[in-house]
Amino acid sequence: MFKRFPTKRALAAAFKIRGRRLESRWPFLPRASGRELNLHFDDLLELQFARSRDFMVVVVGAYDGLQNDPVSRFIRTHDCRGILIEPQPTIYERLRENYRDFPRLTLLNVAIDETSGSRLFHSVKAGSDLPEWTEQIASFSLDHVKKHESDAPGLAAHIVSQPIRTISFHDLFAQFDVTSIDVLQIDAEGMDAQLLRWFPFDRVRPGVVHYEIVHMPAGDEGEIRERLERFGYRVFEADSPTDAMAVIV
Repeated sequence: MFKRFPTKRALAAAFKIRGRRLESRWPFLPRASGRELNLHFDDLLELQFARSRDFMVVVVGAYDGLQNDPVSRFIRTHDCRGILIEPQPTIYERLRENYRDFPRLTLLNVAIDETSGSRLFHSVKAGSDLPEWTEQIASFSLDHVKKHESDAPGLAAHIVSQPIRTISFHDLFAQFDVTSIDVLQIDAEGMDAQLLRWFPFDRVRPGVVHYEIVHMPAGDEGEIRERLERFGYRVFEADSPTDAMAVIV
């Protein structure tokens, strides 16, 4: 199971994903579920790191590599390979600067789509007088961007729509010779369900998947959970109620 010496956190996670919580007194491995497991995303990262000889992460929607990025700290403190994808040109330059000292990471200024090519992309202009969090709103869906107007009045006047380069998962993996992934992290502003439908789990099965559910309709969330379970994953609540995480058991 383990391909390198596991940390205590990795060992504990190995039991937790099977519904057993570690205790210091009898019963030492009681059954548990949900929040009772006390299972965190960092636990799964440590577990997958121990299960891998050459840890590989793919981040779709990396933003600047720092803000609201659940894998950033891990990447910076462990020996990792990775592909980090950020569609917004201005934000991509920040990403490059923040990861300039990590030569094993490949940074791409593209968006994942069903097919490779070009597609109109909508975002909020960086450096506007709007709240800083609005710069993280970027999507193929103009309606998705506009719906944040109620929380940031005046947002519509700062929307930038521009064609950007797209790449499919198939072409991405072919171009960079990706045959295995340890962690797939997706934060795609309402596109998470569609990206997980496009992902070729029959060819490449990441050990851990972390994705955003806050913008998913209930039907999509259930469909994605069932899809992941069909491919051998167990789905758990993530640290934030806006996200979910899945791990190969």
